[in-house]
Parts: sequence; structure tokens; C-alpha cells
Amino acid sequence: MQYAAPRNQPTGWYDRIRGLPLFYKVLIANSTIVVVGAVFGTALTLRAARETGALYSLIALFAVIGTLTSIAVNWFVLRAALRPLLVLEKTVDEVRRGDFRVRVKKVGIGDPHIDVLTDTFNGMLDAVERYRTQIHEMSVRALNAQEEERKRISRELHDDTAQALTAQLLRLKTIEATGGTLDPNGLAQLIELTAETLEDVRHMAHELRPPSLDDLGLLASLEGLVAQCAERFDLRVAFYSDGLKSRPTPDVELAVYRIVQEAVTNIAKHAGDCEATVSLRVYRNTLWVRITDTGEGFDMSSVNLDGGIGLGLFGMQERAALVGGSVLVSSAHGRGTEIEVRVPLVNTLSAAPVEGVDS
Repeated sequence: MQYAAPRNQPTGWYDRIRGLPLFYKVLIANSTIVVVGAVFGTALTLRAARETGALYSLIALFAVIGTLTSIAVNWFVLRAALRPLLVLEKTVDEVRRGDFRVRVKKVGIGDPHIDVLTDTFNGMLDAVERYRTQIHEMSVRALNAQEEERKRISRELHDDTAQALTAQLLRLKTIEATGGTLDPNGLAQLIELTAETLEDVRHMAHELRPPSLDDLGLLASLEGLVAQCAERFDLRVAFYSDGLKSRPTPDVELAVYRIVQEAVTNIAKHAGDCEATVSLRVYRNTLWVRITDTGEGFDMSSVNLDGGIGLGLFGMQERAALVGGSVLVSSAHGRGTEIEVRVPLVNTLSAAPVEGVDS
């Protein structure tokens, strides 16, 4: 990204000199002093020598005057030209203390190279400020999403599980009150209700942390996830895998699993009636996961953190970044969506073989 702001072209000789690099400013100042001192000093020395005969005294006097003049001019030029660096140093110190709203101010006399550095630094601060704002918004929305998920689980536990257990308790108390007898129809209803409650609890536990991820590994967990989503959302989704002989480390397995889970859930919620594919392969010490669908797609330029898609994509990218990976998303209206996940497997493979695959 080009951060340097366009500068006005110099018009007069003063603007041209002011816009020169520091090296040429010092060179011109010293050359002017030498030329002026040589011309006028020689003329005045010869004239005074003819009148007074004090040649060496005049040479020494003009040498002292030339030296002091050169020091004064160089001091002024260098101080004026290096002032932008002092301003830049002060700004960097303010940023180091945590003030990211500060910006480097330009001075009247500077160096074009320092001006480019100033523009670049200000542009970087703008980008950092935007990223900090985005991170803050993401953190707020992530906390809100976490609270919403907790509310959802609480409602399911209260409305479904708790009510089902209450109904079972009432039936059991009825059995106890009637002397421990239960007709076959009531017994079948009680067994069915118990099975449904148990399935609901297992489903919620699986959403929170799939046991297969720890016991069987990534491959088996993704197969189970795809099968579960196909049944739960009535989604036509297929799973393919190739090349994964050993299990990645737990953090890689969890990151990839959550990315695929989010992607498939987004397909079920937003893609409409379509077909989806989840493929996993290992190539050149890199785990490649590709999730595609033939659904409605979306406009990439309109994605933001306010919508479910934007928040989900940002979460995928953050999870991949935590394990050194990346997420590439490609989509357009009417052309479906493709999500490609790449995670390096260098020093991230465990010794345990994948379930059902010979190591």
C-alpha cells in the first residue's frame, strides 16, 4: 500500500532549494561560503595588503571569520533540516507510550526522503488505528456472541431438557404413588422421552467439545461432523480426505475442526438449497482443507463484522492464524463460495496414526 501523500511541485527557486535532500542543502551552503569567502576574502586581503602590508594578519582574520560563518550556516541548515527527525522521534515515543492517535506533523524546511518516511509512518498509524478499532469491535461482538450462545444453551436446557426431566420425574412419582405398576404404553413413552433427552444432552455436549476429536482425531471428527450436519440441516454434503497419515497436534486439530464447523454451518444457514463438499489433503507438509458449495454466494466487498457471515469469516481467519495458517475466501452472487484453509504441518504432527489408516 502506498502511504506517501502527493506533494506540490516546487515553483520558485526558494521552494526548489527547500525541497532538496539534506545532503545537497549542506553542500550548497558550504560551497556558497567557500566561494564567497574565497572571492571577497582574496579581494579584500590583496587590497588591505597593498594599503597596510599586514597580509598574514588579514589572512588569519578572514580564516577565523570564514570558519565561524561556516559553523553558523551549517548549524542553521542542519538544525532546520533535521527538525522533522526530532518530530518523528517524539511521535514514535508517544506511540510507544500507547497513544496511537498522534501523527507526525510536517515542518516548513525538511527533506523529501524524510517527508516520504513521515507519510509512510502516518499511514501505518492510520492502518494500526483501523485494525485496533476492528479488533475492539470484534471483541465486543465475540463477547456478545458468546453470551448469546450461553443464552441459547440455557434456553435449551430449561425448555427442553429440564421439562423432559420434569415430565419423567412426574411419571416416576406417579408410578411410585400407584404401587410401582406401569402399563406398556406408558413405559414405552417413558423410554422414548428418556432417549430423546439423552440425545439432546449429547448433541449439546458435542457442540461444546466433540469427544471424537480427542479420542479418534481430526479425520474421524470431520466425518462425523459432516454426517451430523447433513442429517440436522438436510444438507447434501460430501467429505473426502487424502494423505493424512498421522494426527496433527491438538491445537491444529481443534482449529481446523472449528473452521470446518463454522463453514458448514454458514452454508446451511445462508447458502440456500445447494450441494457442499469438504475435502482434506496433505501436500508438501501443509494441511489443505477446501470447503465449497453451489449456493447463492455473496459479495465479498459488502462483508462486514455486523453480519453473521463477516463475523464467522473473521473467526476462521483468527483461528487459522493461531496455528500459523491462513484462510482464503472466494465468493460471488450466484456462483457459490469456496473456502481454502492452509495450515503448515512442520513439527506439528504427532506420532499417533489416524484411526483406520496405517502409519
